[in-house]
Amino acid sequence: MKLTTRSIEDAIKEVKERKRELNAKVVKLIKALMEAGVDIAKAQVRELGAVYTGELEESITGFFDPEAGIGIIRANAPYAVYVEFGTGVIGKSNPHPAPEGWKYDVNEHGDKGWWYFNERDQKWHWTKGMASRPFMYNTLQELQREAEKIARRVFNK
Repeated sequence: MKLTTRSIEDAIKEVKERKRELNAKVVKLIKALMEAGVDIAKAQVRELGAVYTGELEESITGFFDPEAGIGIIRANAPYAVYVEFGTGVIGKSNPHPAPEGWKYDVNEHGDKGWWYFNERDQKWHWTKGMASRPFMYNTLQELQREAEKIARRVFNK
């Protein structure tokens, strides 16, 4: 290779083009991981038996923020966190795999349990809580296992 002004300019141009191509593939990878994560999370809700009205599963969405370059998977159902971590004494005996900062109500209601009104069936129900059904935690675990395969698919296109 001859070192001339023209050859250096061509090399810089080629490096910039490769950087643009790489950035485009990284964006595709983030979107592919996000889309796979949404599918996995919805499947986890079904597999863990957390389907009552379909609201939780339908509330799971993905969002790509091009400014920050991140993909977000979220569950917008107002009770999603209770399904994920569990509640009451039943939740405490079947806790979330990573319950940092989560408190199980075992004193206020505890063994006494509590009543709640179910809008869907228009009836009152009594409970001592529910076991954790960590659909988002499981999604993270599965997505980590699948990430390399997804990356290979995106980068080999």
